[in-house]
Amino acid sequence: MMHILSHFADAPGAIAFGTAGLAGQLVWPLLRSRSRILTAQLGIAGCYALQYACLGQWSGTGVCLIGACQTLTALAATGRPRLRGVGLAFLPLVLLSGCLTWSGAATAFATAACCLMMIGRLQQDTLRMRAVMLCAAPFGIGFDLTVGAAPGLAGAILSAAMSAAALRREWRARCAAPPRAAVRRPRPLLRRPAWPGPLPAAALAA
Repeated sequence: MMHILSHFADAPGAIAFGTAGLAGQLVWPLLRSRSRILTAQLGIAGCYALQYACLGQWSGTGVCLIGACQTLTALAATGRPRLRGVGLAFLPLVLLSGCLTWSGAATAFATAACCLMMIGRLQQDTLRMRAVMLCAAPFGIGFDLTVGAAPGLAGAILSAAMSAAALRREWRARCAAPPRAAVRRPRPLLRRPAWPGPLPAAALAA
């Protein structure tokens, strides 16, 4: 604990940005729509990039900035299937950034967490998005432990717990929903005539 506090004593600016990122991490698991989740994560990535920059952890700063750019791409790709593949182009950039700023276990944790988060953002279904992003949580926690980012560590742990609860809630809601094939359409109050055109001559004569 003293090791973590000593990092923030030398970089007080990291506290403000880390706290803002922590607030975002506590909010996004509660959101239900894909666009709102991505918008919240865009702000989180920016705050944590500034926090890691204040701590001198350039691996974390690099992957957060790349993640923010990929989040913008994922938002722009909503309803545009051709742009979805563009988000995959950011994965090699994360690996390159990790190689250029390699610092051991911290870089490995940051790279793994960022890659999983990127893959999660590309999912159009919110259930799959939550599941993949939850897989990134252990790596994010490991990175914050390694570099001594106290707000990020607290946010990662709480966000992982809330994300697991949100994933369970959405999974149970999907299981409880009736299948689409079993939903019957309501019958019309007035039946249509058997013939689409005018009445036949025999019916008119009668």
